[in-house]
Amino acid sequence: MIFLKNFSEVTLGFIVETVKLIPLMLFIFGFKLQSAKRIVIFGLCAIVLLVLSAIFEMNQHMPIYIYICPLLIMFIIRGNNRIIYTIISYLGISILDMLIATVWLFFNEQTYEQLADDIIKHIVINAINIATVFVICILGRAFFSQQQYISLQKARRSYLILFLFGEITLFMFVTVFQLSNNSSDKTEKAMAVCLSIGSIVFLLTAFILLINHISKEHFKNFSEMNEKLIQSQERYYTMLLKNEDETRKFRHDISNHLNCMMILFNEKKYNELENYFNKIGASVQNLRSQLQIGNDLISAILKDVSDKHSDVSVDIIGRMPPAFRLDNIDICTIFYNLFDNAFAAAGCSKKKSVGISVRLLGENLFFTIKNTI
Repeated sequence: MIFLKNFSEVTLGFIVETVKLIPLMLFIFGFKLQSAKRIVIFGLCAIVLLVLSAIFEMNQHMPIYIYICPLLIMFIIRGNNRIIYTIISYLGISILDMLIATVWLFFNEQTYEQLADDIIKHIVINAINIATVFVICILGRAFFSQQQYISLQKARRSYLILFLFGEITLFMFVTVFQLSNNSSDKTEKAMAVCLSIGSIVFLLTAFILLINHISKEHFKNFSEMNEKLIQSQERYYTMLLKNEDETRKFRHDISNHLNCMMILFNEKKYNELENYFNKIGASVQNLRSQLQIGNDLISAILKDVSDKHSDVSVDIIGRMPPAFRLDNIDICTIFYNLFDNAFAAAGCSKKKSVGISVRLLGENLFFTIKNTI
């Protein structure tokens, strides 16, 4: 009976903490769940730890489930900075718990110790907590769905560490204040409420500053990519105009070339005629752009990257469609990375070559790029 009582307590506490934490990780920070197999394995590990804590009555000394819950979340989600975001979220939820408990006690003649022993009221407060977290998740989801360019996982780790230290300081300060305040004096409770609200306001302010920083970085990268795109297109179209001008000159001079070759032929100067043919062939080859791939924007990007790696040859099979459903910035980002990586790697090999293959199957485009690495 004692085991069942202990196990039910730690399990209920674990479920409540998990229900509060995992929506924040999925809907606010945009993390994804791992495979079902991984979730089951680590879920069973968490159950084993809960059983052991119930057997050894560890919950009498410390609520062990508050450590098992964030540990489990770290292992069953995937994404950048998941560990630090899990700790940040859990501390934020804990400060929110303190605020709701303090507000509750402000209107009741109880102390924190009495509230901790009152199971019914403890459940009510946790229910309010869960509802509050879900409201935050709904509002956050609506905001991030409109601002899709904001990805909190792209935040710099230094900012996250600073944010975490601020949370830890607030958490410790509020905890010490609450532990030292065991009376039912309204003034002290009002001070605790103000302190908790101030902590929440600080966290919200810091969170907004973090979002502003991510937005600033996004638009900075957007501007740089747009500038790179414009420069590539300018160089590409300048090259096309130059080729067109040379083509007109070549067409103008072609009759003279034919007359010269006819004279060499009649005079049986075949070696000189062969050299003349080779020179004309080289001129024709230079007039034709070797990097035309069907889409002007992608051709411009390919030309730009190829110029930076002039020792790497390119072999193109197939043609890209002239138009895409992707916008220009996405095209620029994708193909700049593809070409730059391929050319840079090919430049490190003995045979410096890049092969590009384009195939259309219905409305699907298959683009393959390979190098000699």
